[in-house]
Amino acid sequence: MSDDRYEMRVKKNEFAPFPFKDSYSIRSIEKFKEGEYHLNKIVESINQRLSDWPTRPTIEDVKKRLDTISKCFLFFHKDFDQAIGWGWYSEVVTYDWINESEPLPTDNSVYFGGTYVCKDLDIPLSTGLQMYNFAFRMFFEKYDYTYGYMDSWNKAPQKICHKLGVKQVNFMK
Repeated sequence: MSDDRYEMRVKKNEFAPFPFKDSYSIRSIEKFKEGEYHLNKIVESINQRLSDWPTRPTIEDVKKRLDTISKCFLFFHKDFDQAIGWGWYSEVVTYDWINESEPLPTDNSVYFGGTYVCKDLDIPLSTGLQMYNFAFRMFFEKYDYTYGYMDSWNKAPQKICHKLGVKQVNFMK
């Protein structure tokens, strides 16, 4: 375990979903062309909101991620014509969503992270909670475990995940 990251896991039978709001929807994509417009909009938002982040993902990074080991989900709200957020997932641990870092500790598992919501849009306050809620439900249609980590300073998603049944579990080498 590292002091600069918060590692977590949720088992399918421990997931404690909040009521799903039907104003939201989620869509998984495996190829860049499937979500090109939305991916470009999210990268534009990241560039605008997080311009001081030196390793923020570029469109080229997004293409590489989707061409290698990762998939992306796009998160939508009925009041917007573009995705209002994204998240990344893979069947292995990865720090850059392009290269495998290590295998996951259990079979039938998914690694999840890299979430972003477009706060430059006037999104509802419940967006973060609903995005994780929808993502876990989507993952548990296929997998038994979801793993991930967050930077220790990033408390908001840690709190959201705990509300949904996530436990802190050190799994990374």
